[in-house]
Amino acid sequence: MKNRSLVLLSGEGTTVPPSEAKALFLAEDPRSTFETPEPRVLIADSEANPLAVGARIAFARRVGYLLQSPSDASELLAGHRARFRSFDLGSGRTQPDPGEYLEGVGASIDLVDPEYELTLVRGRRDYLAITAPTRMLQGWSLRRPRSRPFFHPSAIFPKLSRALVNMSRCKRGDFFLEPFAGTGSIAIEASLVGAEVVAIDLADEMVRGVSSNMRHFAQGWLGIVRADSAHLPVHGVHAAATDMPYGRASSTRGRLPRLLLDLLLPELAGAMPQDSFLVLMHPKSVMVEPTSDFAIEEEHHLQVHKLLTRTITVLKRR
Repeated sequence: MKNRSLVLLSGEGTTVPPSEAKALFLAEDPRSTFETPEPRVLIADSEANPLAVGARIAFARRVGYLLQSPSDASELLAGHRARFRSFDLGSGRTQPDPGEYLEGVGASIDLVDPEYELTLVRGRRDYLAITAPTRMLQGWSLRRPRSRPFFHPSAIFPKLSRALVNMSRCKRGDFFLEPFAGTGSIAIEASLVGAEVVAIDLADEMVRGVSSNMRHFAQGWLGIVRADSAHLPVHGVHAAATDMPYGRASSTRGRLPRLLLDLLLPELAGAMPQDSFLVLMHPKSVMVEPTSDFAIEEEHHLQVHKLLTRTITVLKRR
């Protein structure tokens, strides 16, 4: 049964937030359809459970069931702890009265630890949804690079790592591959959403470091393998995501990112089935082009600083 769901996207000025949200719905229901009636608002018609999407999404403030009116909330909220919260996207209208929305739905008011929230988003029009904000608390700061036992300057932050995993359409129980493990940023997030993770790295230091970090977060996974991504020792991979190594801080045996990419893609083509997804983050200067094995679905650009723009390329196995 299709649900009509609301996603209040985070305010980052990139194309990543809507792409991540759509990928999560499409992973559960490939027939999902979407509307973007205004900035930061995404509406999905999908069989995917929006509260489950909200529990793993990175770049969104709220995800939930879209309602036609407050009276529609009573079926889910009756007998549960709930609160009301409004988000104004620049509508300029007066603050709403929470009592007007919560009265008659049969929920007990809990402002600190609610099971659900009746969320009002005010933009060019009003959007009312039932969300579960406490399920969306991800503890990003607990997993930031310098909070891990093993740190390396090439590490990326958990929020972006989670988005890369989500954009690969990885589902719980899928075999997920991180071919350039680094400090394990992406592998940790993939394991947290329930994937069966294998990480690969060529450097002994990174292999030991990833193992330490994964043990620290008590995450179950298939393991870390010291291997060359140009000769992958795995097959049957359902989804993959990686931050391509570059610069002096990365161990690449002197191979430039272009060569690494040219060696990796044929290996992944042999390891991934048709219609699976690969997410690559790389310097914008390293162009990723479609091949006979992979079609480019999307590209997104993130400016790190004046001299570096990272590109996220989403590829689909043909």
